[in-house]
Amino acid sequence: MMIDKIIKILKTRKEIDDWKIVQNDDDAQELFFIRKALDMNRAKSTQKFFVTLYHDFEENDQKYRGSSTSIIYPTMKSDEIEETVNDALFSSKFVKNSPYPLAKPSKMEGHFTSSKYSSGDLSEWIHKISEELYSADRFMNSWINSSELFLKRNKFRVINSKGVDVSWELYKLYIEFITTSKRKGEEVELYSIIENSDFENGEIYEKVSQALEITEERANAISMPAVKGLPVLLSGEAVGEFLKYYLYKSSARYFYEHLSTAKTGDTIQGDDPSGDRITMYIDPSVNGSSYSTPYDEDGLPLRKVKIIENGIMKRYWGELKYAYYLKVKPTGQLTNFTVNGGKISEASLQEGRYLKLLSFSDFQSDPMTGDFGGEVRLGWYNDGESTVPVSGGSISGNISEVQSNMIFSKEIQKDKNFVVPKMIKLSNVKISAG
Repeated sequence: MMIDKIIKILKTRKEIDDWKIVQNDDDAQELFFIRKALDMNRAKSTQKFFVTLYHDFEENDQKYRGSSTSIIYPTMKSDEIEETVNDALFSSKFVKNSPYPLAKPSKMEGHFTSSKYSSGDLSEWIHKISEELYSADRFMNSWINSSELFLKRNKFRVINSKGVDVSWELYKLYIEFITTSKRKGEEVELYSIIENSDFENGEIYEKVSQALEITEERANAISMPAVKGLPVLLSGEAVGEFLKYYLYKSSARYFYEHLSTAKTGDTIQGDDPSGDRITMYIDPSVNGSSYSTPYDEDGLPLRKVKIIENGIMKRYWGELKYAYYLKVKPTGQLTNFTVNGGKISEASLQEGRYLKLLSFSDFQSDPMTGDFGGEVRLGWYNDGESTVPVSGGSISGNISEVQSNMIFSKEIQKDKNFVVPKMIKLSNVKISAG
């Protein structure tokens, strides 16, 4: 076996104090459509070995652990592997990290749910998925212009010099599609992504239908008016991007590298917030998430951990290296995060005047400064009497200025690597006209 050949070579190098190998076997099916016509059907299989070696040394009475990672392919011969290892060993001598341990063998807690995609051939599944995707393309004034579908099976094995040897299998569906609508001779487009790791009947249909509806609404939207003092209702994917700020505030790596100043026991939303107080978990086993995994790349078993409770930071999360530096228990590398909902319904949050934002060209939240904002693709403006679709313009703000009185909807959404409230009500947000 290739992995045995690599280990044998690593063990001949006395300057290698520890090592880790991550084997990644990928099988993928890919479909590319232009409108409803299949343009390309492609299959791929790859195998890679990510080899990390560790070299311990002293310099000026200071101990260091250097490391270097290389990729080894199954077609490489022994002399090529040896050359790659020698180059990596040389490179590791220039890396000066404080010493840290590798993961040791330990049992996984709980049960990791297998994917329905494992029950059949990938090529059969991806065609079934494409049929559901295009079954939603039924609107008169909006349509799917193009789409790309990728369904992958990833088999992982992590083995290290401390005795860790774990294997697992993951699936990931990734769909990119562009929807188009035309009004008065002018076309508008919307770029959307769907990701999951398990098949749920109707899920893709619902998300594509929503994208087509939003595209049609955008075609009928007016330019963002000049408004001030309106509460902003953040919805969809932007909610997860916004809340990532708190995730990184509680990161062991961010604290160690002086990118965050948050400490255990801190009130993470400022003093005495009047709105909803955040409760956040990291969760490696969210059903259907393509980021869920039983182990991280160090071979450390993962479990659900509460990191913030009612606005109070309970603990740091982080991989083994940075947890060791901070002398805290490692949680493993990040997969998914979840945030509890509030007590108020979406409908109640939409009472009175508001600006509800459904889609952005690129909503961003800076994990260090707290600055957030983006250009609006589609929103709904309510002036107290009527509601109209709006597009263009932008919003901007800083989380430190809005976090004390933000309100979470009690309804929850699942998207990408987060499970969060469907909507957040924010005040003190700058709204720029289109």
